[in-house]
Amino acid sequence: MLALENVRRGVALTLIFCGSFCHGQKVEETSVALGDALSRALAKSSLTGPNAVPFHLKVHLFESTNPQSDYRAEVEEYWATPQQWRRSIDSPEFKQTLVVNGDQISEQDKGDYYPLWLQSFITGIFDPVPNADQWNKLNTKITQVTLPNGLRSDACTRIKFKIGSDAVQNDAFANLCFDGNGLLKFTGSPGYSMEFHDYSRFGKKLMIARRYQGDPEPGTEIVANVVLLEELKKPDPSLFVITQPTPPERRNASVEVSQNTIEQAAQGQAPINWPAVHSGNTTGLLSMYISVDREGRVREAYPLNSDNAGLQDVARDQLLKWRLKPIALGGRPVQAQAALSFHFDTALASSSEQPKKDASTATAPPNTTTSPAVAQATGFVKGSLVSQTIPNYPDEARKKHIQGKVVLEITIDASGVPRDIRMVSSPDQALTDSAIEAVTQWRYEPSRLNGLPVSLKSTVEVNFQNP
Repeated sequence: MLALENVRRGVALTLIFCGSFCHGQKVEETSVALGDALSRALAKSSLTGPNAVPFHLKVHLFESTNPQSDYRAEVEEYWATPQQWRRSIDSPEFKQTLVVNGDQISEQDKGDYYPLWLQSFITGIFDPVPNADQWNKLNTKITQVTLPNGLRSDACTRIKFKIGSDAVQNDAFANLCFDGNGLLKFTGSPGYSMEFHDYSRFGKKLMIARRYQGDPEPGTEIVANVVLLEELKKPDPSLFVITQPTPPERRNASVEVSQNTIEQAAQGQAPINWPAVHSGNTTGLLSMYISVDREGRVREAYPLNSDNAGLQDVARDQLLKWRLKPIALGGRPVQAQAALSFHFDTALASSSEQPKKDASTATAPPNTTTSPAVAQATGFVKGSLVSQTIPNYPDEARKKHIQGKVVLEITIDASGVPRDIRMVSSPDQALTDSAIEAVTQWRYEPSRLNGLPVSLKSTVEVNFQNP
């Protein structure tokens, strides 16, 4: 949902580069119908699209900056045809084995709630643009810029619409982006967004993304890495045998509903209480996307659009306390999702309520005498590694002779501790996990600016060699 900003920045950088590099040289613009571009992209890059071949897939999902958080899962799928496949999902909160064989379905669930963030990744991997028909109906074109060296820019389109109730409506957006090769780069709308990276060939006609990324909320980046993708030359029929089909009323169902439906189910809940703000608009609109479990509890709430971003956490915290009447479909309770819009009206906090500087981050006073050498230092001095934990070489990777370099991006904070560790590239997920575990224990002499410790982004490489 927040990945849109990253996509916008990427497109802007492409155009700026063209403006500085291509001055006085021939630059071509090509426009194609959106529907044609989308159809070609899905035909080339969808695992279950028109050019699909039987496959066996394993995917590892994790939060890039906190791999051990509950934002993690293992997904495995055996796919023979659109009418014959088997999928397993294993996460801390929810587990599922789903088998489809013709008109028979077997579904075994463990856990009372199928997280929305996890549903988004399943959609991104197997049905990357679920509302493709709606995009195809738009009478619009996308334009790509071709540089003199043959490289092409990304191409994006966006539509705006209203979300909310009859009383309160706010703007919402749906976005679709293609990379220079015409493959999907990003798709997003309320409740679902996904980035597609690291395409490589699969079979004779397909280019499949090997990394998927979703940012459901500020500070949360979830990544799905394809750790195995192989063709099933002769799918084993026993994988798809169903001895006892699961009746529809016992299957997990998730539906999107209107704000009016949520408001009816939320009667008796306290309205959102808007506190005084320290800056920004005091009146305006704010929208959130929520997911409700079968008992009526709001389990997830993500920001969509706000005239004051400082109120998003306030709205989320209060929405997560809501207890609604269960929402039913065909007489049975179901999970439900909805985009909600609110009007806020508050005031600026008085000066006495303004947050005070934390002593740990306050700038040292000019007359400090605790460290004369530091006080007199000027300019930038880069820090250095002072303590290094050697990563463990995973036994499974060693036995399989998996080796190579794991590249990580880290932020070294002002105390010399690595934070916000993100994988840039890696030959294997087990090696990635081991590298991240080791690097979190590294310690640095922090970098200094004008004598004061500062945080610094850096890239580290961890090399695994199998003797």
